[in-house]
Amino acid sequence: MAALRLSLLPLLLALSACSLPGRSASAIGSLFSASAEEGSGDASSDSDASAPHPSGRALTRLAPAPDPNPDDLLLRLPADMLLAASETVNAERLGRVQVDGDRRVIVLTPLPCRIAEQEAAPQEAADREGCRSLNMNTFAARLQQVWTLAPGHYTVRVVNRQVGWPVGLWIRSDKGESLVAEGGGAVGETIEIEVDLAPGNYLVSLPLLPTPDYLWEVKRGAR
Repeated sequence: MAALRLSLLPLLLALSACSLPGRSASAIGSLFSASAEEGSGDASSDSDASAPHPSGRALTRLAPAPDPNPDDLLLRLPADMLLAASETVNAERLGRVQVDGDRRVIVLTPLPCRIAEQEAAPQEAADREGCRSLNMNTFAARLQQVWTLAPGHYTVRVVNRQVGWPVGLWIRSDKGESLVAEGGGAVGETIEIEVDLAPGNYLVSLPLLPTPDYLWEVKRGAR
């Protein structure tokens, strides 16, 4: 019996080692999943993600899938890749906050490697890996338009008209608390989420594109 246990030990160690990367990837990537877009999820989850909503708005994923696409973990940029500020402007006065019935809507337009409304730099790449490399190498020398907003409830709408892959949406406080983490947003699709913004600073990115972080300053009297 002792000899049998010893003979099984190498096999058990090998199996344990193989399981570690999966656990690590799951922990690191718990915020995002591209399973619906990349076809990695099961049939029922794909159907739920693409079903039309009675209001005509795109469905949003309320909770991330447990098994993110490993490629997305590699493509996401490190946290806090914040661009320098070219100017700080009131988002509402600038026309970035639109009134739609009783909702205040912020529309973000993905372009390769950036969010069009917050950065004028024309730099772009042809694919996700190209965007990751470009942003890693150039973000420190680029400028963003910092937005100030009044506290309150907002609809954030990401309308992907021309980027040929999913873009996602991530809003978190500058202290690291995640408010919104959405996958999806392939070309021709819209991500739409509802979020309450209390006074504070928030980092906004499209992590599957990927983009660097952009800064929203939420403060009372920002009119």
